[in-house]
Amino acid sequence: AGKNYKVKIDDESFVFDHQLVTGKEILEKANKTPVECFTLYQKLKHSDFEKIDLNETVDLTKPGIEHFIVKPPEVFYYTVDEEPETTDQKELAPNQILELAGIKPVTDYYLVQINPDGTQTSYKETPANPIVMKCPAMKFISIFRGETPVS
Repeated sequence: AGKNYKVKIDDESFVFDHQLVTGKEILEKANKTPVECFTLYQKLKHSDFEKIDLNETVDLTKPGIEHFIVKPPEVFYYTVDEEPETTDQKELAPNQILELAGIKPVTDYYLVQINPDGTQTSYKETPANPIVMKCPAMKFISIFRGETPVS
């Protein structure tokens, strides 16, 4: 008991007091939160990288497990009308977001983003202009073109 396990996350060193840790714990230790906004890789010999999922357990007693790299997320989480969606695209056009959420025909609807501060961004006039996906999860709602949005 009382053994410490030293790991390197990017270029910083961190110490765990237990040998089995999850990807989520490693990211939290490195203050990479919210954890779903990062992808964790373990650096292997011969400069290979292996992705570590959030709920995957890593045994820190195994040799060569000391170094981890954190990269931007591979998948972006977002919601449309409070329904969870994911994409591996860095950008999506408003009409693509509607279509991926199963809202058809997209010509009858437009997309509105609910910003973290509660304000809204309408994509009514720019349905084809790409939106850069961000983390944490972006929130969108669909508005029927015949309706006036509730402000």
